[in-house]
Amino acid sequence: MPYLETLEASFSAWLIGSIQVVGLVSAWLARMSEGSPSQAWCQRLFFGSLLLVGFMTLAVVALGTRYWLFPGATLATMILAAVWDFRVHARIEHL
Repeated sequence: MPYLETLEASFSAWLIGSIQVVGLVSAWLARMSEGSPSQAWCQRLFFGSLLLVGFMTLAVVALGTRYWLFPGATLATMILAAVWDFRVHARIEHL
């Protein structure tokens, strides 16, 4: 049944891609919600997504597929979004 293999590969690709998109959107929401009433909710969503993307990256590497670079890049981007201060005025005040 070759169509099942194709369906399984297609589903896996869509699942991995969807998790990455949710992770990047949650990082953006966490940054944009700073100081707003929804900040706590967005941060919880981000940390949950960060955990999910981290485990997915480990799973993709452990399975031995060649496509580990995309989840790894998403994980790195999410970590950078969490720790990098994008505000210009905060850096100027410290000078």
